[in-house]
Amino acid sequence: MKIGIISDTHGNLEGAELALAKMGHIDLLIHLGDYYEDGIRLKERLNANIVMIKGNCDRGPQGEEELVLDLEGLRLFLTHGHQYEVKMSLNRLYYRALELGCQIALYGHTHIPENIKKSELLILNPGSVAQPRGGSRASFGLIEIREGKITSEIIEL
Repeated sequence: MKIGIISDTHGNLEGAELALAKMGHIDLLIHLGDYYEDGIRLKERLNANIVMIKGNCDRGPQGEEELVLDLEGLRLFLTHGHQYEVKMSLNRLYYRALELGCQIALYGHTHIPENIKKSELLILNPGSVAQPRGGSRASFGLIEIREGKITSEIIEL
């Protein structure tokens, strides 16, 4: 299973569509918030399989603030990250993912890509396709799950 991950599109569908074109065939797209509505628009335009969560800039009742997905025998924790203070430390995110029995934690919010393995947990932030920060470039994430093995990468636009 090939999963594309984007975050922090902030109304920039052009950046999101460029990322999608660069991903090639994916089985699932995950949008990690800021702007939830962009995920809805992408789903309508592309008729794609998309899972979305809300970020700190998303208002209204639509969407969840965090989700756990069971895919290919693994559990993925999805959050925008602001509730876990990811700009300060990844500790709260890490322990919440472990508490939920997850092998993968995906977050956004910082606009800075991150792809690390901490113990048995993969922690990935795809960065932002629209407003990169911290000297990074616009980017997205890719995860492949094959026979229980996980590979992950950050790709710049």
